[in-house]
Amino acid sequence: MNRLLLALLCVACALAALALPFGQADGLLDSAASTKAGGTATGRTKPVVGPAKTTTSPSASSSPTSSSPSTTAGPSTASSTSAAPTATSPATATEGSLNTAPPSAAGYFSTAPVGAWSALPAGADCAQAITRSTWEPRPENTPQNHAVPNAQAVHDSFASRPRGNGYDPRWDQWLLPRVDGQFTGTTDEIIQWAACKWGISDNLLRAQAVRESTWYQGLHFADGQCYWNRGCGDAFSAATNNSTTYCNDVARFGHDYQSDSNSTRGAYPFTPGVGLCPKTFSIIGIMAWDAPEWQAPGSPYSGNQNGTFPFSRDSTAFAMDYEASYLRGCYEGWITWLGPANDMSGCVGAWYSGEWHSTDADAYFSRVQGELTNRTWLTADFAKGAGGQYACDPVKGCPR
Repeated sequence: MNRLLLALLCVACALAALALPFGQADGLLDSAASTKAGGTATGRTKPVVGPAKTTTSPSASSSPTSSSPSTTAGPSTASSTSAAPTATSPATATEGSLNTAPPSAAGYFSTAPVGAWSALPAGADCAQAITRSTWEPRPENTPQNHAVPNAQAVHDSFASRPRGNGYDPRWDQWLLPRVDGQFTGTTDEIIQWAACKWGISDNLLRAQAVRESTWYQGLHFADGQCYWNRGCGDAFSAATNNSTTYCNDVARFGHDYQSDSNSTRGAYPFTPGVGLCPKTFSIIGIMAWDAPEWQAPGSPYSGNQNGTFPFSRDSTAFAMDYEASYLRGCYEGWITWLGPANDMSGCVGAWYSGEWHSTDADAYFSRVQGELTNRTWLTADFAKGAGGQYACDPVKGCPR
């Protein structure tokens, strides 16, 4: 009898796990990491460990009711053997029909070797090299997928926040000036475009985006509130003068997250208020927050931001462009306070933790590798929206 009861209990536990929305079985998505290195472009000259990561159930960022960024400066991991990223031949649809197929399980672009940076193709060339398809598991991303930031505003924002002595000079002189987000398409086409432009495996980017947001660029309710871990995340542990400066600066760009009323679904892991707002935004979990101590003994960055916001929130192409640029620069060995060149697992882990092969960093890479092995973005459950990837709030309705 005891064995029968134990067996029934196990079955019940298994069914309960299956009933959880995708990405919630472990109670955590990685956009909740507060030491993450969207932070590696913060100008830190050494790793800085932030607050312990939160373990709230997935929600995500908002693509609130904001306009396009203003023209003023706002604040397989294997390498290929060729110098430039290699691509398989694009799939061709029958004449007169649209290609509606998901991406090939093998992907289209491989990681180009160290030293390939000078031979990487331009964004315009990559727009012609990708495999076009109308396949879109995240139709909610459509506004941000077609938002093109003002390239000069992006360049001015980065130029006003030089990365400092912890980076090879090419980071400021070549890498960041190349980030512009000048592309539109489906979510997967944007991932392909960024992979091509920076010589990074497109499947690696797909897998990382699964961990960061399950591919949501900025899921939000009608009032603009983020749906946590679906495009925004990373909570402050407490409000401070510095966090208030940051949150007030973020509020200049279309939505004040401090004034939100919390939801029962996709809720913030804190009660919104003065000095409390998301640190990270986008499909790939880019950190906008830049702690003043990271710049010491120099002056803090304007608004305690690293220069990626609001572009990272408003444009999927900018977000993927920026993340892929980080992986390329790190892979080339240009972040001098991290490890040596030619270590993609170290670079992916450092994006999350800001550290080189720490326990947290390696665990994150392992989770990304798991999504890569499973090709999670091609599974049936991945494309399910309401009831699968997110839930509707009884008062605020369904996010969008």
